Amino acid sequence: MIPSAQSLIRHKYRNQLLATPASKEIKVLMIGNNPREMGCLSIHLRNFKWKKFAVNATFDLQEGWRIALYFKPDYILIDGSFGEPLIRNFVDDVREHSSTMMASVALLKEDSSTQLMIPGVQDYLLKDNIVSDTFAYDVLNAIALKMHEDETSLGGTSGTGISKRVVAFS
Repeated sequence: MIPSAQSLIRHKYRNQLLATPASKEIKVLMIGNNPREMGCLSIHLRNFKWKKFAVNATFDLQEGWRIALYFKPDYILIDGSFGEPLIRNFVDDVREHSSTMMASVALLKEDSSTQLMIPGVQDYLLKDNIVSDTFAYDVLNAIALKMHEDETSLGGTSGTGISKRVVAFS
């Protein structure tokens, strides 16, 4: 159960994301080792009617890092099958580099029994529970939560404490 305050925060920022011009796409980078699965997830996002997503997918973490540096994604989805040490190094790199530190990072897990808890990962999604609209809203919610975290770390929620990402989308 999501506390009401957190729910209000998510709705505020998610509505800001949805209200941005259609020409402003949300950039999503998906890194996984199953081309069919990544293709299905990409189709889920492209079929979402309320917002446009620019999706880039790769099947290797090193290639994913190179893509992330020039693509500057808003959301990065990593398949949990790469193993904890590789994912941890990748997430550390994402959080340290200026062009990717604003990205929301999510981990795609096979089942709920997997005990991958990696610092810097904001969301954990189960492969079996992903459907078209809910996946797009998961992406928007994760970005909204990251925007709120960035705003509070930049100086609170005063009138001038606008997140860098909100400015980038407007």
